[in-house]
Amino acid sequence: MSAITLGRPSVDSSLILGGTPRVRLLPREVGIGQKTRALRRRLLAGLVIVVILAILATVGATFALFTANAQLANEQSRSSLLAASRVKYSAVTTLQSQVDQIVTAQPSADVGEILWAPYLQGIQSTLPVGTTITAFTASTASTVTTPTTVTDTFTPSHVAEVKITADSPQQPISDWLDNLAKLKGVVAATPGSVTLDTTTGHYTVEVDLLVNSEALSQRFAPAKAAKK
Repeated sequence: MSAITLGRPSVDSSLILGGTPRVRLLPREVGIGQKTRALRRRLLAGLVIVVILAILATVGATFALFTANAQLANEQSRSSLLAASRVKYSAVTTLQSQVDQIVTAQPSADVGEILWAPYLQGIQSTLPVGTTITAFTASTASTVTTPTTVTDTFTPSHVAEVKITADSPQQPISDWLDNLAKLKGVVAATPGSVTLDTTTGHYTVEVDLLVNSEALSQRFAPAKAAKK
């Protein structure tokens, strides 16, 4: 006995009442052609998308290349300007190099230097009243960094020797020797000959000084350069 179903047809072969009748009159090839055209449309759409992506990638790569070339040209222009500026100011660079060489050589240049003009003024400040210096000679060691070594144990090491000749109205010069010994760098003040000038009634006095490294100017010493 066959079952009767109202509504949509089921998958079985039962008799259906009230369903929508369907009849496929077109040949089977027509359905296959429709499916083929739909597949072609999807393939064509995919191809169009691929082409668009390829065009976008090409445009992006071209823009990146253009930007890189522009940056390269800019850097080349800057390099050319720097090279031109270097040539233009080469004299300044050379002068600065010479200044640097002078600054570097300054500490070696003032080795053994004693500023004798101010040192002589210091000696004059120790003179007794009425005494004047008539002659002044000084000699320094050839290598001041190594003070002069003497075999006499009573003679201190020194870097310079000073010989003073003075005109004094009095014969005793012990007070003057005491004042000389207080000068910076003086390690020994030794009296020499004392001669009476019968014409003037004054005495010609000779004094020898030994001076150590404390009297050196050291104008370009690192510590002084830092203070400047």
